[in-house]
Amino acid sequence: MLTAWVVGSGGATPAAWGQVPAAPAPSLSVVPAPVNCGLTISGQVLDHETRQPLPGATVVLLRPDGTATGIGTATDAFGNYHLHDLCAGPYRVQFLFVGYANEVSDVKLTRPTVFNPQLHPDAVQLQSAVVRGTREATVSQTTATLSAQDLRSTRGQTLGEALTRISGVTVLQTGPSIYKPMIHGLHSNRITLLNNGVRQEGQQWGQEHGPEVDPFVASELSVVKGAATVRYGSDAIGGVVLMRPAPLRDSAGIGGAVHLVGASNNRMGVVSATLDGRSRRVPALRGRVQGTVRRAGTAHAPDYYLKNSGFAEVDYSGAVGWQRERWGVEVFGSRYSTRLGIFSASHVGNLTDLQRAFASDRPLESSGFSYAINRPYQQIRHDLLKVVGHWQPLGYGRLELTVARQTDLREEYDKHRPRNDELAARNLPELSYQNRTTTAELVWDHPTWGATDAFSGTVGLSGTLQDNTFSGRYFIPFYTNRVGGAFVIERWTRGRWLLEAGARLDARDLLVKRALGTVNDYSVQRNQFRYLTPALSAGAVWEAGPHLTTRLSATLSQRAPAPNERFSKGVHNGQYEEGHDLALAPGEAPLRPETARTVSATATWHHNPRFNGELTAYATFIDGYMYSTPILPPVLTIRGPFPSYRYRQTNARLAGVDASAGYTLAPRWEVLAKAAIVRARDTRLRDNLIFIPADRAELAVRRALGPVMPAAPHHLAGSYAQLSAQAVARQTRVPANYDSLDYQQPPAAYWLLGAEAGTTLTIFHHALDVSIAGTNLLNRRYRDYLNRFRYFTDEQGRNVTVRLSARF
Repeated sequence: MLTAWVVGSGGATPAAWGQVPAAPAPSLSVVPAPVNCGLTISGQVLDHETRQPLPGATVVLLRPDGTATGIGTATDAFGNYHLHDLCAGPYRVQFLFVGYANEVSDVKLTRPTVFNPQLHPDAVQLQSAVVRGTREATVSQTTATLSAQDLRSTRGQTLGEALTRISGVTVLQTGPSIYKPMIHGLHSNRITLLNNGVRQEGQQWGQEHGPEVDPFVASELSVVKGAATVRYGSDAIGGVVLMRPAPLRDSAGIGGAVHLVGASNNRMGVVSATLDGRSRRVPALRGRVQGTVRRAGTAHAPDYYLKNSGFAEVDYSGAVGWQRERWGVEVFGSRYSTRLGIFSASHVGNLTDLQRAFASDRPLESSGFSYAINRPYQQIRHDLLKVVGHWQPLGYGRLELTVARQTDLREEYDKHRPRNDELAARNLPELSYQNRTTTAELVWDHPTWGATDAFSGTVGLSGTLQDNTFSGRYFIPFYTNRVGGAFVIERWTRGRWLLEAGARLDARDLLVKRALGTVNDYSVQRNQFRYLTPALSAGAVWEAGPHLTTRLSATLSQRAPAPNERFSKGVHNGQYEEGHDLALAPGEAPLRPETARTVSATATWHHNPRFNGELTAYATFIDGYMYSTPILPPVLTIRGPFPSYRYRQTNARLAGVDASAGYTLAPRWEVLAKAAIVRARDTRLRDNLIFIPADRAELAVRRALGPVMPAAPHHLAGSYAQLSAQAVARQTRVPANYDSLDYQQPPAAYWLLGAEAGTTLTIFHHALDVSIAGTNLLNRRYRDYLNRFRYFTDEQGRNVTVRLSARF
């Protein structure tokens, strides 16, 4: 029982909370007025939105002027509270609970009173706590996170596929196995991927290069929509993808999880397991090991197989940490290894067959089902080693140092072996790139300051040393990239307002080496480029009410040209590409850095028992926008004809709207919807840009099958069933000369039907999540505008996926 101490002339004696200190004994000449001091205030503290009780909330009795009476209590497991033995009179009762706005109510006590307060969630308070804890997102930026249910429903998919559940995120596809995230129409070099706190470095420039990560490592996937260049560097003009693993175990013992996934279309099987533990004898020591195996065979369109579209993947990772009260060290290592088959019919032997393939509604090559992966294919390996240490000196904030080393090896095999028998026997890749990157970042979260500790912020220094080499035929050059950066972000919080401003400056030194000349005159040309790329940001968050949060942000940033945008040249994964600077037209200048100005506004309606949603509007203006566009006719090489692309530079404007909402029809019924629209214009030519996502929308109806609020564990608790429909419009906003610019007109609009159901079972005191999901249930034929292989084939047909996840 909570006790207070009553101090009188006889010394200190304990008394229960709520007991009024005994008054001194009156003299015989004084007759005390009768006072009623046996009154109570009681009730139940509830969440305003869900009406759920809040156990552990603090209840404090104040005098009318707000000063403390020394009387208080905490709510029990059912949210109930009682204040006993109170005297009649005016009081103020204060209710406090972490994550909720404080509630103060005036009570004039004349008789026993029952008062049931309903506390409102405080979104600004919660966001500030998350920011200071993780330092992986700025609060003024619009950030979307996959819910736990959505994350479980994506197990077995690639990172790009999983992120499409977030409104405003689409993908660039290369067949049925390579998915590259696209945020608000921007991708590749303009999207930064943060893998376990480390910026992912590899060959991310390629449109057919998917992220070299295992999504099973992450316990949380988030997307920062829009430019986040101040915190994450000049390449984050389009946005940031955050992959966060769960923290290492904080309690002694061993735990883990096992995930099993099976899919019908390509007969995919996935096994992933995690084991983590903390030492009982050495509490500071904790660790984790994890591994994933994925294998899939030939994918199936509604009417035929997509020859050579299987993949095989083996990933593993491990982490060990030493955690003390004010400091800690963690070492993390991972390897991602995969072999990806490239759809054979996308490589055609002559110009006549290529034109036939473009005109045909079926691929020129077909096959049956097989797990074999033949030429053409990609072989990829990505290694990451990270060491991070933090120190929290008393009164001086938090200091964190992260040092990481990454090695990315990407090998690409053509459809046909070399004609030379000796070379063919060696079975070497035609293109092999190796990228080695060392990064370091020192970040200081300084202490709060100001009259009310209203100011908080982060100061950081970062450095990158990157070396890229290749073997085989030329496509991109050798280069060495050195980058140093410094940034500062400051925040001011008061009441319902949060203001944020930041600045960053990166210095980049890029040395490019490429071979020139002929057999008789061989030389190496060196080109050195130095850039200073600044970034500025400002934003505000206003908690307009218990349900409405608004955000406004503006950024200015620059991005330097990448080596592939300048100097790429040759056949690459079934297409011919050429960098901008290798074939300058008369009067055309070499590439210059692009300057982006972005403004976005978001309104979020949250924690409402009926309706919740979010609406984001944005506009990005890019001076010197670099993009790849088709060049007709196809290029004819000794390996055959290939669709050709070249990098160009112009000025662009990209604007759009993202919307998502959920509405509770009844206690067990919910309607979910999302939509995204992107408009992209070439402002120099006053024309539309090419390869921009078409308008899309999705609608789902979800029903909970178990009790709404079970009083005890129930075998159907957590069960659900969902039916969904996705509609994608035909992309009609294309350049005016599209017939002479692309090899095919944009494909027709389409809509797809999907369904999902799941439950959580308890077996031997362990939770087992079981779900089944179906996509394209009507087995419709369709092609997507953002799939590089839409020239040759339809998308996948019906697919049914079963997922089992056991936690122990």
